[in-house]
Amino acid sequence: MCKKCSVYFVLFFIPVFLFSQNKYSISVDLNHVKNDKVKVVILTPQITSEEIIYVMPDVIPGSYSQKNYGRFISSFKAYSTKGKKLSVTHSEKNTWTISLSKDKSRTLGRIEYMVDDTWDAEKKEGMSDEEYNYIFQPGGTNINEGKSFVINHEGFYGYLQGYEMLPYEISFSKPDNFFGATSLKKETLSKSSDIYFASNYVNLVDNPILYSIPDTASFISGGTLINIAIFSETHAVSASQIREYLKPIAHSLTKFFVKMPVDHYQFLMYFPANEKSNITQFGGYGALEHSYGSFYFLPELPNEKSFKAMILGVVSHEFLHILTPLNMHSFEIANFDFLYPKMSQHLWMYEGVTEYFSVLVQVRDSLMAYPDFLSEMESKIQEASNYSDVSFTQMSKYILEKEYKGMYNNVYQKGALIGLLLDIRLNELSDGKLSLRDLMMKLKDKYGPERPFNDDDLINDIVAFSYPEIRTYFNDYVIGNKHLPYKEYLEKIGLNYYDVKQDTILTFGKFGLTFSETEAKFKISNTEGSNSFKLKDDDNLLTVNDRVITLQNYTVVLGPLFTIKDQLPVKIKYSRNGEVIEVEAIPYKDLNERKMILEENPNATKTQIALRKKLLYSVSTAE
Repeated sequence: MCKKCSVYFVLFFIPVFLFSQNKYSISVDLNHVKNDKVKVVILTPQITSEEIIYVMPDVIPGSYSQKNYGRFISSFKAYSTKGKKLSVTHSEKNTWTISLSKDKSRTLGRIEYMVDDTWDAEKKEGMSDEEYNYIFQPGGTNINEGKSFVINHEGFYGYLQGYEMLPYEISFSKPDNFFGATSLKKETLSKSSDIYFASNYVNLVDNPILYSIPDTASFISGGTLINIAIFSETHAVSASQIREYLKPIAHSLTKFFVKMPVDHYQFLMYFPANEKSNITQFGGYGALEHSYGSFYFLPELPNEKSFKAMILGVVSHEFLHILTPLNMHSFEIANFDFLYPKMSQHLWMYEGVTEYFSVLVQVRDSLMAYPDFLSEMESKIQEASNYSDVSFTQMSKYILEKEYKGMYNNVYQKGALIGLLLDIRLNELSDGKLSLRDLMMKLKDKYGPERPFNDDDLINDIVAFSYPEIRTYFNDYVIGNKHLPYKEYLEKIGLNYYDVKQDTILTFGKFGLTFSETEAKFKISNTEGSNSFKLKDDDNLLTVNDRVITLQNYTVVLGPLFTIKDQLPVKIKYSRNGEVIEVEAIPYKDLNERKMILEENPNATKTQIALRKKLLYSVSTAE
């Protein structure tokens, strides 16, 4: 490991009579960190049996890939209520079989083991990507003494098979100046001690904790108390700054829901430094939703406009998960099996519709400009083209299998487009009186967090709440594998779609630009053929029109090179092998072929424009 630190649990002498309990009691000491591992000690429920299986999760709700948390467990030991060490067999990667057949009491009393964190997990030499299987940070764990602790419970403790619905109590000893942010029920015992309560394992996993020196903020939107807790490695981001970003999107979401589905919500945000480190080199950025909160692992972008756009985009998506799958889901999710899960068929709704709504909400409240909406949808069409057209329900059901798991990211592309086209069709059939948002609210009213639906019944219910023609849409494009009808449907709202379009552009030739974090330089890349400046790969771009390029101003300074509006000369300065070169060039006209292009139709009819306005700017009150 890159960090040499760990948390261990201090086990005090506990009288035998305390083992007579019907819950899990776990103690964690964050004041003593050593060797990047945590010692977990669990006083187990009183269970008398010849054999008991302890389970660490393989998959968690809201995530659609195998995590295999059991690989981070070592030195597993189990004891009876009389303190006798029991025989343990680790036969499968996420389970430990505890034998009590030779113990007279045959009653389990205590389990203890060491836990390694996931964020800085190293890829050993010769290890394949599948063997390495890095855990996405929002669902992982991090132990960083004196700075922060990311407690995603599924990485620290599991459950005894068949007893996952019993209550949990987790006690933390902590530095006096640390604060534990979470949506879990909490009791502060002293400056150095907290205790958290969960009704069962599902509830526990649904509520991560972020421990650090507190940087928090809060506000109320639509009657919902929204709390924010952040940890910024360089202190470049503050909770008060994030609060100002979130207020408008929270207001927009309140309008979208009419009434917020929850009375409180917790944002937990971790911002690593904008450079490669042991916790960023293998995994990506993103977030993971929970019923009363969400956890974020996002970069500290130096450009505020880009940073704010990133925050709004990710937050709106995760916040909208309050609707689905958190408040509306199938039996597969309600009765989630952490070891051998059965996946739902409806990722098109859980992730796809949520992604579409996250963009729609921003457009409706002018948090995203209309041209940016078109660009976003165009980009999703282009990204979706990289995947084969398969049955989305089939892909969802078997998303953990080798055949389909590489297709997961398409739920944010084609899944969102399924939502967009379905919304267009619903608005068209109802003359703007029934939108996809209205339909989802009808489903929410029929179902809910305590009333899951049967996977096979959902589409029947959607048809019953809408129109018979909608069944054809699902049979063709969601259950079936037909290519989405972009041209036909987008035309209904006055947009032109082209598989291929040729036009003339102003250009200096083909070249790209990347930022090298190790060298702190903007480097030329992907040059094809000749270009007006005679640039080559690995040249370092220094100035454009005498303006030095920095991480703070690059979007503006690079405009004359990549957003060319006229044939005025542009002067650049770059270095190659230590030599500084200054060149001036005039852009030239060139034939450009673009694929999968979405544009507004200048000749759209009043009916098409009215339908577009209804889709993008109206919040229906149909319930």
